[in-house]
Parts: sequence; structure tokens; C-alpha cells
Amino acid sequence: MVTAVVIPILIIYFYWITRKEAGKQKERWENLCKFPLESRVEGKVIQLNTERKRFYHQLYTLDTTIRIQGSDKTITVVHKQPFMSSTQSPSISLGEHIIVNGRWENDLFLVGEIITKNKEGQPK
Repeated sequence: MVTAVVIPILIIYFYWITRKEAGKQKERWENLCKFPLESRVEGKVIQLNTERKRFYHQLYTLDTTIRIQGSDKTITVVHKQPFMSSTQSPSISLGEHIIVNGRWENDLFLVGEIITKNKEGQPK
């Protein structure tokens, strides 16, 4: 008799916990590229790599890793965005001069905004 009551309660409890965790992860995924823009890095794109990575169960991210040659050193910047069927990678190419706004996290620069520069040095 006790197991007839306890087992459904346990199943409902774990289902509720799982749904709550999935909601938190989906909110984190949606706000992946929304953070304060604290710093700015400027330079020429020397390497560009875009790949899809698993974030949580059926949620994926589109991670674009860019190596930028600044005035004095090479910096690795990462642009993360939620992957959906309509998501496109940033439209930048090798050799292009860009300005990226974002924040530092250890040795990586997380990008929130990418601005390309035209040949005269003005933002497009």
C-alpha cells in the first residue's frame, strides 16, 4: 500500500525537478550572448572557425572562434550564439579589419558585438 503512494510521488517529484532544470538551461541558452560589453578589441582577422556545439540536451550553440592580430599581439575571441535553423555565423572574412566589443574571461575574449571596418577605417 505504501509503495502505491510513494512511487508516483517520487516520479512526479523527479519530473518536476527535471522540468525546472530544463527551464533554467533554456533561459541560459537564450541569454548566451547577452552580457555587459566591458572591453573593445580591434585588429585584422587572421583565422576564422565556426562550429556547432551541444549546450544542453537538444539545445546547441554556434561558436565562432576568431584570431585577431592586434597592434602588439594575437588575441583569440569567441562569439557564442544560440543555434536555431535561422542562425547565421557572423559575416566576416579573413584579412578584414574588425572591432569587437565584449568581456574578458581568463585568456579568451567573449564577443557580444562585431563591427567591421571599411577600407578608410570607418565602421560600416
